[in-house]
Amino acid sequence: MDPFEYITTETEQVQLEQGESQTILRPAMPDPATETNLEEELPSTDLEDSEVVELEEVVEFESVPQISYDLTYSCLLIPRFSDHYLAGDITEDLPRWIKEVCISYGWRLTATMVRPGYVQWVMSVPLTENPAQFMRLTRQLTSKKILEDYPRYKRQNLSGDFWAPGFSVVPGNQFQSLENINNFILQTRRNQGIS
Repeated sequence: MDPFEYITTETEQVQLEQGESQTILRPAMPDPATETNLEEELPSTDLEDSEVVELEEVVEFESVPQISYDLTYSCLLIPRFSDHYLAGDITEDLPRWIKEVCISYGWRLTATMVRPGYVQWVMSVPLTENPAQFMRLTRQLTSKKILEDYPRYKRQNLSGDFWAPGFSVVPGNQFQSLENINNFILQTRRNQGIS
């Protein structure tokens, strides 16, 4: 008899007859480097040498349905300098970079809008994601790309961060209202001492 061949036990038969579905793990193949002689370890019994004692371990697993718990946010950033307009070729690159960031971190980008004074996007993130964290990552990674690819912005901005301090994140799957955007821009510029 092959020592790795297993015989169905009465317990498995009863379970199959009752229609219960279980996962049964079989012991792994023994590693020849760590294999010991089983006959030396087993206590002596009245079994003849030709009989083999087979041990089986049964482990039950319960399947848990995969439910996605995502939150959707409308996010907004404005340039640090009010005369750094998002116009021209950057309007094509910026949405692509935001999409790359979202894909890299497992977030789902739904929509992007680039206007001369701001960029906003709608994205879904897992429930465990912190808005401050995903906004920090997005602003750092997009700032780096903008300042590398568009040196005209770097001449005036010495901070290494293209975006103005702060951000606006609103729960929901719609772009923020124009009133909300204007209020955010006005508040940010006041905090910067520009206005």
